Amino acid sequence: MCGISGIYNFKDKHVDNTILEKMKEIILHRGPDGSGIYTSKNIGMVHTRLSIQDLSEAAHQPMWDDDSQCCISYNGEIYNFHSLRDDLINEGIKFNSTGDTEVLLRACIHYGVEATLPKLNGMFAFSFWNDKTRELWIGRDRMGIKPLYYTNVNNSLLFASEMKALTPFINNLKPDTSVLFEILNGGTSWEPFTLFSNINALNPGHYIHLSPDTKEVEQKEYFSIFSLVDKSLYQDYSKASLQDMTDMFGQIMNDSVKIHAISDAPVATLISGGIDSSLISTLTNKYCNGISLYHADVVGENSEKKYAKQVADHLNLKFVYAEMTQKTYVDDLVETTFSHETPSAYHPNDVPFQIISKRAHEDGIKVLLTGEGADELFIGYGHASKQILRNKIQYSLSHLPLFGKVNTLIQKIFPYGSGKSMIETLSTRGVSQSWENRAKNTYAFINDDVERAALIHSSVYQKAHLNSLLQRNDRMGMMHALESRIPFLENEMVKFAVNLPLKFKHPESWISIARGNPLTRNKTVVRESARQLLPENIIKRKKVGFPITPETYMHLKEDFFRDGFIENTLEIKHSEMKNLLSDLSSDIRWNLFSTELFGKLFFLGEDRSKLREIIQSYSIN
Repeated sequence: MCGISGIYNFKDKHVDNTILEKMKEIILHRGPDGSGIYTSKNIGMVHTRLSIQDLSEAAHQPMWDDDSQCCISYNGEIYNFHSLRDDLINEGIKFNSTGDTEVLLRACIHYGVEATLPKLNGMFAFSFWNDKTRELWIGRDRMGIKPLYYTNVNNSLLFASEMKALTPFINNLKPDTSVLFEILNGGTSWEPFTLFSNINALNPGHYIHLSPDTKEVEQKEYFSIFSLVDKSLYQDYSKASLQDMTDMFGQIMNDSVKIHAISDAPVATLISGGIDSSLISTLTNKYCNGISLYHADVVGENSEKKYAKQVADHLNLKFVYAEMTQKTYVDDLVETTFSHETPSAYHPNDVPFQIISKRAHEDGIKVLLTGEGADELFIGYGHASKQILRNKIQYSLSHLPLFGKVNTLIQKIFPYGSGKSMIETLSTRGVSQSWENRAKNTYAFINDDVERAALIHSSVYQKAHLNSLLQRNDRMGMMHALESRIPFLENEMVKFAVNLPLKFKHPESWISIARGNPLTRNKTVVRESARQLLPENIIKRKKVGFPITPETYMHLKEDFFRDGFIENTLEIKHSEMKNLLSDLSSDIRWNLFSTELFGKLFFLGEDRSKLREIIQSYSIN
């Protein structure tokens, strides 16, 4: 895990070293163990290192091959680097280091970048330069676990792990108003779009290739999650028993955690007390004996600390927690927002994630395994259960003469998106129509309407909501030089999940998925696999997440908006803003407040320490 950035000039002019030095300074928190800059006329590559694999100087970056022809700057982990290394050695390739960076470098040279990308099982963002042919590639992992952004400035492509390493060099920095409205409406930015109209994210599973003949920047897809969906595999799984699928899940999960635990630096896990992180913690302990379990305790009635500690006690492992109180939230909000590079509207739980990352860093931990991805792959969210139940009832009763009246009642009992389907609701929050269409086409072979709708929605969440979670994990961890690893998003696990029939993800019984029913059993194969390893009350627990209500922590005063980011951007008079604030619900007011804070930081350039003092003065004592 590291930070990367760089410049490619399209006019073949020398890059400005002062820009590269500034970029390095901005992302140094991502890699405090070392740094390097490489320049060659129209190319400049920056690297800041967090030493995890091969802690020696032999793994220093940017890394060159023996002939000084090709160079790589890389952030992430290639979990199958041992097997790739063996393949390359068998083909006569020699190595000077023991980590994954040189494996990636030599694979790109030997196979070519386009042929190497599909071979990789891991999380990564990298830039690869061929000095002989004057070609640059930048690439990103399949699921988008590692970030990479770019912008065009003065005939140059600038790219970096974080957007704040790009913003100082954009002369006319503007917000993307369409994304801004998504945020204010309770959504988030969907890649490749960001809140900065001048900055794009490199999409997951994509790369960019630049050469002297390049006329324009174009993202090229080398992987799509839809390519994993296999009708024959789905049909085979449909014939299998729950025990067979549970065993298969358990084996894939075990294999995934095993390779995610590979590290030359200290490893621990992040545990909420829920089933996903508890399962990850249990399996990680098999391969990193005596690990510590880290927990962010949201102090109050929503605290999950007792459940997380129960798992630690069950495993006889050290339990470490950091408390997030009203005071710590208010105190840390400004720096957290600056690091997150997005308003805390969609993920107000970024603060507790940041707090526990800081504690782990202080204890010398460099790697945290987390449970992200399980809910998106195996339908673990409560609202998904509610929608599935509603669809089942609607389809079952649609033949009745009085279905119209019955349907109205169903929508009142099981509302979602004012009567819209989940897919429609998410689409209005920024998910592209093309993605929805790809999902529909991919799962068109499924005859059952309820199942098809559920799997389509799940694939949309894998694109939309999951991207925002991965951004949160990366920024909050790297704020304190801490790498988050996501075993649920390993290649074979994702392939297994997207081909798994609904009956193995979600119960078929109407009663068991009713809201509030203690027999709820979503993420079926996950729960059944964990049953052999964890206490029964942990298996039965419903998902909670980081339950944060920031609008109850402080007075959201109207003066904070006066002549500020939102009023100026949307051309709203302060009197109109005042009336708007008084009419809105508390959660929408929080969306406005957190977005105003983001705008003050990134577009108005207001001082962070002064903003912190202002927000502290709003605290509800």
